[in-house]
Amino acid sequence: MTVSLVHFDGSVDSVRRAIELCDGFERLNRNDRVLIKPNYGFRHRGVPPFGTVTTSTILDAIVRLLREYGCQDISIGEGAIIGMLNVLDPYARHGFKGTGVDKIAKRYGARLIDFNKGPFQEMELGGVSVQVSSAALETDFLVNIPVLKTHSQTKVTLGFKNLKGCLSQTSKQKFHTTNRLETQICLLNEAIKSDLVIIDGIYMLEKGPDTLVGVAYRKDLIIAGRDVLECDAVGATILGIDPQQVDHLAQYAERNDRSLDISTIQIKGEDIDTLKETLEWKPQIDEDVFSPQRVRGLSLAHPGKALCSGCYASFAAALLIFTKECPNVDFSGTEICSGPELRPERDSKRTFLCGDCAVKRNKNLQNATRIEGCPPSLIATLLAFMKALLSKPQMLRPTFVLVTKLAGIRLGLYTETYPKWERYRSKEFDKTHF
Repeated sequence: MTVSLVHFDGSVDSVRRAIELCDGFERLNRNDRVLIKPNYGFRHRGVPPFGTVTTSTILDAIVRLLREYGCQDISIGEGAIIGMLNVLDPYARHGFKGTGVDKIAKRYGARLIDFNKGPFQEMELGGVSVQVSSAALETDFLVNIPVLKTHSQTKVTLGFKNLKGCLSQTSKQKFHTTNRLETQICLLNEAIKSDLVIIDGIYMLEKGPDTLVGVAYRKDLIIAGRDVLECDAVGATILGIDPQQVDHLAQYAERNDRSLDISTIQIKGEDIDTLKETLEWKPQIDEDVFSPQRVRGLSLAHPGKALCSGCYASFAAALLIFTKECPNVDFSGTEICSGPELRPERDSKRTFLCGDCAVKRNKNLQNATRIEGCPPSLIATLLAFMKALLSKPQMLRPTFVLVTKLAGIRLGLYTETYPKWERYRSKEFDKTHF
């Protein structure tokens, strides 16, 4: 098959050309039930969306082109992280509301499907029982729209990993806790078939999966094709990552007797060699996030592949907020353990067990600070940090400020900013894309 590489010029015509070059609609019937799966797994209005979620610009163009083709039965589906930021942002409670996707659906008469609400079909993936969205399994034509980004656990998160959003919340957690994350992603793509993959590369993300930790860059690229393995191999190569070193791609290629050699893929449009980057995928959270905030003594171990997105987002967001309000706190001796794999070196109130997996794994600890939940809420995590790391007099001002800010964020009257986000004020980062 063919993978197209097209420069995004700001118009729907560049998306049209990307689809035409790879014959993207060749297997599409006008009477098909079409399901579009963007990447909106984590979207908070206070966090810069660049390189983190699918742009409304690309999504709008695809729905428009499907309508022009004659398709009438179009749905847009996603299963976002829930239970962590719902006290702050309506998106976590109401799915697509406030993201721009709801407006696109209304404009073109498309349906919105919240995968978290089901219905689901039970299936076995490598001996692991999971619940997969019935809509994803029953659609006639699936359009997979990931973002061009790296990932701190799987090196890249492109078309393959984007389908993880089609699972129930408990099944997403199983993908991590079985210690077979990459294998499960591979098997999921054998169960759900992408008919057209369009990688949104208006922005790309280094040290992803989000701008809480990662860094976004403007790229203005569309990658499209009818074969998800080929598209992901091309996307990984452009990000500077050998696709053979991406475990879920390598496993899929081996199981299906496929090649990951880029030279065997027919590429049309732009020259791939001129598009290649050298991006890092593995972040150092203490250096990449907290060094601008004068935080002392904080060092976080890489959590491995067993940490799920909810727990990661909870403690990363809580640490950002906490360290901004208390920039001179000495974190020496602090350990943050999240997920089922990490075991702390110390047993003290400065040892934080973030989430139910970490709490259950370390029942023997007597003094550690336990933050329960699956995932734990942002407020519970913030309060735990404050109680363990600040004296009572020190807690008064930050508590008042944080309560006020959280209320403002929830009402849409306040947006938090951090030093590392100043770069997103430049003109190359265009909020109208979202």
